[in-house]
Amino acid sequence: MEKLSLNAEVRTSEEKNAHLRAEKLLPGVVYGNHQEPISLKLNYPEFLKLFRKSGESHIISLKIGKKSIDVLVHDFQKHPVTGDFTHVDFYAITKGEVVSTKIHLEFIGESQAVREGAILEEHMKEIEVKCQPADLVDNFEVDLSKLVEMGDSIRVSDLGISDKYDIQVNANEIVAAAAKPAKVENLDAPIEDVPVTGADEENTEEK
Repeated sequence: MEKLSLNAEVRTSEEKNAHLRAEKLLPGVVYGNHQEPISLKLNYPEFLKLFRKSGESHIISLKIGKKSIDVLVHDFQKHPVTGDFTHVDFYAITKGEVVSTKIHLEFIGESQAVREGAILEEHMKEIEVKCQPADLVDNFEVDLSKLVEMGDSIRVSDLGISDKYDIQVNANEIVAAAAKPAKVENLDAPIEDVPVTGADEENTEEK
């Protein structure tokens, strides 16, 4: 797993969130079982670039002045209209302590059913797990070649995830499926003749 780092500064109580965002700074906080909460401010473009790599399952070395803390992105808030991040929570991890996080699913391979006209439905994008920090990975792979016929599905139990991970979702949950395409009406079918009323009746009366 690639080592990622991010710089942050301590945020004072006088610094309002709206003012920080106007200056392209992202408000945040770091906390943990052995870490007192620290209010932070981060360079927004730098965080965005890093988050695209890290997601929520990659350990980040958070540098606050001369201090460095290993963290995970634990939670975040986004603007309901723009989708921009408005706040981020980091969880400080402790070596040997189980962490709870979401690991991204990467869909690989090609489905025979999809090649033959089935619709690929991706029901899950990530899986929540508990594990040791040393066992964190960037993603779990989902092999779409298991979808051979229309109606086939891949469940959590089919992913072959190691028992090092305590999976926090039902093993029978569907991850992906090869669904039958929706029925499409035949637009080339002949249109039945329908008697026209109104105008024809007026013409008959005139005669």
